[in-house]
Amino acid sequence: MKLLYIGLAVTTLLLSPLYAIAAGAPATTPAVPPNWYSVELIVFRNTDPQAGSLETWPLDPGTPDWQAARPLAAPDLPANTPFRELTPVHFRMDGYWQKLQRSSDYLPLLHVAWAQPAIDRSSTPFVRIGTPPATAAPATVTATPTETAAMGSGAPVYGIARLGTTGPYLHFDLDLVFCGPPAAHLIPPPGPSAATSAVNAPAAATAAVVAPAAACQPYRLKQGRRIDAGRLDYFDHPMFGVLLLVTPLSK
Repeated sequence: MKLLYIGLAVTTLLLSPLYAIAAGAPATTPAVPPNWYSVELIVFRNTDPQAGSLETWPLDPGTPDWQAARPLAAPDLPANTPFRELTPVHFRMDGYWQKLQRSSDYLPLLHVAWAQPAIDRSSTPFVRIGTPPATAAPATVTATPTETAAMGSGAPVYGIARLGTTGPYLHFDLDLVFCGPPAAHLIPPPGPSAATSAVNAPAAATAAVVAPAAACQPYRLKQGRRIDAGRLDYFDHPMFGVLLLVTPLSK
């Protein structure tokens, strides 16, 4: 009985510091640094003259929130700079770009890549892709974006993108506008009814609403989905598309 008592006493003595720790303030767990990824995308257009001809498109599909997005950091900044643009030497999708160039069905428009940590989707910012138009460039109805640079001083496509996490998963959001050829069927912007406009507006103005003379008709692709690192993803639109590759980076 005495030996049992001693054993209990020793056990209590050895465990008492652990009880004290448990009773005190909880120990803090060091924050796990986020994983880093390279984000690379190629934007290309569908060159089929009939692309989207059966669709009805809004005359004004809206624009991405460019001002709220952050520009990519210069590529010559330190490697641990978040959202640092990567130079072509780091591109992994050159082969896809070349295949698109050789294709008679597609035309590559934009190839860009950057490095970033993946943090919660609700906290990570959008980044800017391409350059928005400064002004609407005049063009004939037969011109194409590549022939007229129809987006003024910008590129034929621009927008914003975001890589974040939702729990243990990666999530990618994309909001792009492509300046393409005129659409055969358009939805007029909100305003007076078509009947009222036809009565009160000159015939030329009415025709401009139905079939604008400018070659730059904006088409918008706005999508978001869960993705897997290392797997090629495709964002589809009748007028243009996006290839995306997100690759883990070792830090």
